[in-house]
Amino acid sequence: MTDSNGGAIVGGTEGALRLERVPVAQNVDLSVRVWGSEAGPNRAPFVLLHGVASTAVAWDGVARRLAAADRLAYAIDFRGHGLSDRPDDGYDLATLGSDLAAAVSALHLERPILVGHSLGAWVILESMANRRVAAGGAGFVEGGLVDASAQFATLEESLAKLALPSVAGMPLARLQGFLRHTNPAWSDARLEAAVAAFDINADSTVAWRLTPPRHEALLRSMWAARLSDWWPAVKVPAVVAVADSGDAPWTAAKRAAESEIRRAIPAVRVEWLTADHEIHTDRPDWVADQLLGAFADF
Repeated sequence: MTDSNGGAIVGGTEGALRLERVPVAQNVDLSVRVWGSEAGPNRAPFVLLHGVASTAVAWDGVARRLAAADRLAYAIDFRGHGLSDRPDDGYDLATLGSDLAAAVSALHLERPILVGHSLGAWVILESMANRRVAAGGAGFVEGGLVDASAQFATLEESLAKLALPSVAGMPLARLQGFLRHTNPAWSDARLEAAVAAFDINADSTVAWRLTPPRHEALLRSMWAARLSDWWPAVKVPAVVAVADSGDAPWTAAKRAAESEIRRAIPAVRVEWLTADHEIHTDRPDWVADQLLGAFADF
């Protein structure tokens, strides 16, 4: 089933999820999960950006709640991720920022509220610093706070500790069983979001959708970035959602970054939650409520 714009509708009711593709570069289209009805109130749409090696599926819970509040939400798969095209190059923050600007233009969105988790937050900061997108607001969810170089002593340590685990030859059922066993508190939705990061081969084995070399290229680009140089470019109302995972040194680093961000972005609103890094999949209602509260008048 398709809508009037030719997008594929998942489900058949008004405001249901629909899938679209938008061109952002030569031979590169991005997949977009669109939630909500364009027939609703004329309010600023949300653009939701996922983390590294994740997909737009991770935003389903948040987007569903935003749509229930009569807000449009567009969750985008970055190049090389999810259902988007997978070119050989372009795995750096500047290119992802250009892709974001092209997608916003192709979707005809005016002054959207840009919301990013982890890598997605870095891409938003890069885009604002380089004036790629005219945003109406910004949301940073567990990302864009602490430089990679402040987390690890060397680039090599960063690449080693953040490398994608090998799943070569692993059956899907084994992956699902492993995730269930090691994360018994996960909801079905969070498990689905985790599995969405993998291709399922004809023999039912899995492979990362974002290949390890492309993942490494993104990590190298993030290592080179200096987030504090970009914070002053955020001239719009902003909300930062931060998790206290119980890791005292990491939480202390984020607390220190919060103080610097408050000085750089006077209109910022910072909200903390006891949770792990994936708060948008684990606590989607909480994240959505922070966004709806911060941008109720947009």
